[in-house]
Amino acid sequence: MTPTLVGPRTTTTTHSGILAIDKPAGMTSFDAVRAVRRIFNERRVGHAGTLDPTATGLLPVCVGQATRLVDYFHQQSKTYRCVVRFGEVSNTLDTEGDVVPGGDASGITSAEVCDAAARFVGDIEQVPPMHSAVRHEGKHLYELARSGQEVERKPRTVRIESIEVTGFRPGARCEADLTVVSGKGAYMRVLAADIGERLGTGALLAWLSRTAYGPLLVEDALTPEALAELPDPTTALLPLDRAVDFLPRVDLGPQQATMVGRGQSVWLPRVPELTAGAQCRVHSSGGRLIAIGEIAGNLLRPTKVLNT
Repeated sequence: MTPTLVGPRTTTTTHSGILAIDKPAGMTSFDAVRAVRRIFNERRVGHAGTLDPTATGLLPVCVGQATRLVDYFHQQSKTYRCVVRFGEVSNTLDTEGDVVPGGDASGITSAEVCDAAARFVGDIEQVPPMHSAVRHEGKHLYELARSGQEVERKPRTVRIESIEVTGFRPGARCEADLTVVSGKGAYMRVLAADIGERLGTGALLAWLSRTAYGPLLVEDALTPEALAELPDPTTALLPLDRAVDFLPRVDLGPQQATMVGRGQSVWLPRVPELTAGAQCRVHSSGGRLIAIGEIAGNLLRPTKVLNT
């Protein structure tokens, strides 16, 4: 069940920033967005990467102007803690679906799990699961799955940066604890099932928590309920530049900052060490993030101006 949220509702709609939300199990990512909208009385709220209802952990939520920076979160790595159960399979690839026995996993060793998992590090192809938000002919795959339909899905290239096996419990339904660092669009459910297929026993994702996303850490996050109980929830807002602090920084003087704020390009006497067309974050002389831009020679061209 989704927790009932209590607490103050702010009356201003001018706040912008990023929230590190610790999503509890049983709450959808959109439930978390809805809670933040109510707490801040702000319609412009969005999250930067869906977590399944059964999953817990870090959900970056962007408020106000920060919603324009959601795509920059997608360019950054995420860290997950997973429990993979071998010897069971499911139509949803996790414990939410119809779980049935797979192969006998009693012979699997920790070393074999490590070896199988290592084969999935790098750029790999994943087939999106039917129970996912991917669209097919205008409908979400999970909508088709609920109506009993299964359609062909094209493999997608995703990046798994690292997999570490941190625990192992042997048995006919053995379990392995994994810490996975991945890029955009990787499904941990698919990763679990693919490792199980490689070992010949099948597997499903028994538990999942996202512990880091870009610069955000789950230990610094608040549950929606805790956020609602703050005397002033705006104190939990992080600066906009937390979404883009992986980009090189360019600081401008007052006149140049005014021009960039109007969407105009400016000449830089000293050019940052960037390749042509590379993105950068643009700050005013006071340190405020005012735009995202790109460098062409000595010219800084704003590509996204923030009305902050």
